[in-house]
Amino acid sequence: MSVSLHSRVFSWLDQYAGNERNLALGYSGGGDSHALLCLVTGWAASRDTAIHALIVDHGLRSESADEAEQAASAARRLGASARILCWKGAKPKTGVQAAARHARHALLAEATVSVGSNKLLLAHTLDDQNETVWMRLQAGGGWRSCVGMLGDAPSPSWPNGQSIRLLRPLLNTRRESLRRLMDDRSERWIDDPSNEDTRFTRIAVRKYLTALEENGFAVSRLSELTQELQALRGRENILAGRLAENAVEFQDWGGAKIDQARIHTAVKVIGAQVLGAAMLAVSGQGAPTSKAVVEAMLRAVLGDVAYCGGGARLVCWRGDMWLIRDLGALTGRVDQPAQSDQLLLAGQRNIWDGRYEIETPMSDMCAGPLGPRYEGLPDRRILQTIPGAARPGLLTIRRDGTGKVLAIAGCLDCPDVKIRSLAPARLASRLNLGVVATEKTTVETNVSAN
Repeated sequence: MSVSLHSRVFSWLDQYAGNERNLALGYSGGGDSHALLCLVTGWAASRDTAIHALIVDHGLRSESADEAEQAASAARRLGASARILCWKGAKPKTGVQAAARHARHALLAEATVSVGSNKLLLAHTLDDQNETVWMRLQAGGGWRSCVGMLGDAPSPSWPNGQSIRLLRPLLNTRRESLRRLMDDRSERWIDDPSNEDTRFTRIAVRKYLTALEENGFAVSRLSELTQELQALRGRENILAGRLAENAVEFQDWGGAKIDQARIHTAVKVIGAQVLGAAMLAVSGQGAPTSKAVVEAMLRAVLGDVAYCGGGARLVCWRGDMWLIRDLGALTGRVDQPAQSDQLLLAGQRNIWDGRYEIETPMSDMCAGPLGPRYEGLPDRRILQTIPGAARPGLLTIRRDGTGKVLAIAGCLDCPDVKIRSLAPARLASRLNLGVVATEKTTVETNVSAN
């Protein structure tokens, strides 16, 4: 039986976004995102939901600004609001695609929040999924690398995207079905010439998979593999979540007590998964820690020795094992300058070191590390329960220009300052806790476009 593309996507949206009054959509004006916008605006019309098309202009081609304006006009014609987001600043000479992806997610996350939403729709298709899995296999990735994209996943942007879920309604839909949909509606879209440039790995893989399919290879095998691996990874996430709950105890001052015995008895890969997430949470870094560094940290935990890597440091103190922020990343080292104190914006949500959210009504407050000399701290006894190695890096709020300590995260409160640790949310995001598995994948075979 043929299933309507509209019905399938509408049902998916009802399940994952049915209660939303505002929805953001990453929109380029290209074939996939234009088809998604056509479908989503049709779905939203009868559900009192506003759709906000977010258009990223990477500025990598001379035509990009005009194309962004064309995309904005097309989005408004379909009934969505439109906003153009520009990637400003110098562009790297190498690794442009990775840098562009990072910038894109950061811009989209920030704009999603600004339109009053915590859900961002993306137009990745089944073809994109297959290409991603093949690319990761080609790069030497293991089975976890081949899990692919999830239909409901946390934003990779941190801390901008800490509350954002990425929704991919078309992840089970072939690209050709979307083209038929738009042909039936006489819709036109923007063709990005870079989509034909085989110097980019994804484009080369796309053409290779097309040739394989034309010669009899069933690309549905990749989709079936992804489905099985996603279910398996979902079970791993459950185990990792249980281990994290019992083996990682976050402290308001920014560190985490690690239960060495529980890590020791856990399956190695689960222990590494939890430690990697805890390292991200304690360091506040945006990019995931490398596998080699996480495995080195795991060996240090199991061997009861100190270690520093990935922006985090493992120390033993008073018979316990602690994961703390790498002090050198805050106060500087030979190859890295110290972080400057951050002037807090009054009445706004301030993020410090990717680890804390700070709010204050005052306009003369600064955030920074306590420092090795504890300057401005009237009573050092409040630090007695904190490992000595962690104390100089504690988040400290001072009045600008005076140096007087008004608040220290987890140690000293101030009625004019509200401090919230982001570490638990960071760990949950990395382990994708709360999302056990994606929706069951139905590989498209005889789905109609209408």
